[in-house]
Amino acid sequence: MPHSSKNEDPLVSINIVNFNGRDMLRECLQSILKTKYSNYEIIVVDNGSADGSCTMVKREFPQVRLIKNQVNLGYSKGNNIGIRHSNGEFIVLLNNDTIVHPEWLSELIHEAKQNSKCFYQPKILFAGTKRINSAGNFINLFGFGFPRGIGEADLGQYDKKCEINYAAGACVLASKRLVKIVGLLDEEDFFTFYEDVNWGWRASMLGYKSIYVPSAVIYHKWGGSWGATMSSKKFFLIERSRLATLFRNYSSRTLISMLPAFILVELLVLLYSILNGFVSEKIRAYADFLRSMNLLIKQKRELQNRRRKSDIFIVKSFSEGFTHLYLGVFNVPINKFLAFISKIVKRLVR
Repeated sequence: MPHSSKNEDPLVSINIVNFNGRDMLRECLQSILKTKYSNYEIIVVDNGSADGSCTMVKREFPQVRLIKNQVNLGYSKGNNIGIRHSNGEFIVLLNNDTIVHPEWLSELIHEAKQNSKCFYQPKILFAGTKRINSAGNFINLFGFGFPRGIGEADLGQYDKKCEINYAAGACVLASKRLVKIVGLLDEEDFFTFYEDVNWGWRASMLGYKSIYVPSAVIYHKWGGSWGATMSSKKFFLIERSRLATLFRNYSSRTLISMLPAFILVELLVLLYSILNGFVSEKIRAYADFLRSMNLLIKQKRELQNRRRKSDIFIVKSFSEGFTHLYLGVFNVPINKFLAFISKIVKRLVR
C-alpha cells in the first residue's frame, strides 16, 4: 500500500463490508488501487461469505487488511467493526459494488481538510452510465430518505457543492473525531438500509452538517446482493427502520403535532404495499417496531438529551416531496400528495 510522506496528506481508512460479493469486491479494490491520493489503508470486513471472497482478497490483494466474521452481521455492525480497527484520521465507508474515479479521494479530502466536522458524499453515478444515482441525499418530513437526481442524465445540473440532509451509505467520508462525537452506526435497529439516513439526521441534531462534493465521483452498481428493485424483504427492512428513525429523532411534541398527518401518510404507504404485494411485510414492520418499543424509548431519551438543534431548525432543510425509482408509476401522485401535506405540517413543527 503506497503511503505518502507529506504531512498535509492525512491517513484515510477505507472500510468495505462484503457479503458474497467476490467479483464486485475485486473490481472495487482494483479501482481503489488506482486512486491518486496516496495515504490510505483498505479494510475489508467480510460477513461470513461462502463464495471465496476471503480467499480472493488474500491472494490478489495482500495489502488489504481482512477482517473475517463467521456470520453475516449486517452493514451497520460490519462497518462499526471496520471503524474500530481503522488507523486513519479520516474514515470512508464504501460499498463493495462501487468503482471509484482516480481523483475521488483527493477531492473529498480537500474539502474535509477545510472543515473536518462534516460528513461528505461524492457525486454517485450508475456504473457504466452518465446517469445519476445520487447527487446528495435528502429526507422527506415523514422520514423517506432519497437520492437527489436519481435516474437523470448527468448534464452538470448538480455540479455545485451544497449542504444535504445525509451522505449516501454507498460512500461517506468523515473524520474519526466526528464519528466519535456523533457515534457509530446504529447496529441494534439497522441491520442494513436507512443507517445512513439515521446517521445524517443524528449528526444534524447535534449541529453537524453533511456536504455533497460533486468534484469527487464514484460509480455504483446499485443494489449489490439486494438488487436494484424493491423486494419484500427490502421493503420490510426499510419500513421498520423508517419508523424507528422517526420515533427516535423527532421530539415527542413534534410527533404529537404531526400525528394526524402521519396517519394519512401511513395509509398511503399501506396502499402502496397492497398494490405491490408487500402488505404482510408492512404489518411485520409495524409489529417489529412495537416489539422494540422499550429499546427505542431508551434510545430516544438518550438522543433527545444530547440534541443541540431543535426540530424546527432541522425540518427547514427537509424535502417536502419525495421521488424515487422504487415508486415507478406512483412517483408523480405520491410526490404531489407528500409535498402538499408537508407544507402544511412544517408550520406545526416547533
